[in-house]
Amino acid sequence: MLDAGGVLLLPDQEAIRAAVGPYVADVPDDATCNRNHYRLMGEVDRIMEGVDTFDEPDWTGLDATMATYFGVGDEHVDAVRPRLRDVYLATPWVAAPGAVGALLALQAAGYPLAVVSNAGGDMEEQLETRQICAVDGQSAQVAIVVDSHRVGVAKPDPRIFGYALEALEIAAERCLYVGDTVHFDVKGARNAGLQPVHVDPHGFCGAVDHPHVGALADLPPLLGPYPGATASGSSPRT
Repeated sequence: MLDAGGVLLLPDQEAIRAAVGPYVADVPDDATCNRNHYRLMGEVDRIMEGVDTFDEPDWTGLDATMATYFGVGDEHVDAVRPRLRDVYLATPWVAAPGAVGALLALQAAGYPLAVVSNAGGDMEEQLETRQICAVDGQSAQVAIVVDSHRVGVAKPDPRIFGYALEALEIAAERCLYVGDTVHFDVKGARNAGLQPVHVDPHGFCGAVDHPHVGALADLPPLLGPYPGATASGSSPRT
């Protein structure tokens, strides 16, 4: 199972530049935009550390923090904060580097795939439009795209993973969940009995109690072929 944001998709870098460009001395390149996304997820985990409930972090404050990452001065943070919120909530995201190839490699190795995402109701369409993956399309095939807005429950609540487990017909303890936060993804996977894998390309997470990868593309060679997979890449749903 895979998260969407930070694993398959990243915030649109052009939209970020449009949001912060008028307020900064140096307009950020793609690498800086991507790095600051993961830096923000690290901040989410920092402020939510030890929180045992399913409470949401203070996104308004986090938007302001994100603005400072790009060098926005204090006098302009209030103007930039809602512009960045629109990038995250109202602008379609773009494919994460290497994500498409990694999904195809996992599929070829026989792994059944599913997406579980805290999203706004259009995640399945975003993934299909970007030709990243689809339940029925020309890209990598997934059993289901579970969108929190549509099912009415969100990570780290373990119930959201149940929809994907049912579609995959695989026991929770045999599933990996790949995400880019500790609070939502590592904690959520463990709540549901899945094994977490944390995408942390810049080493912002210092925890040693769960595995990390730099990108989804690192995962296929680490996993090898799916146990029991046939030459065609299909696998038993056990």
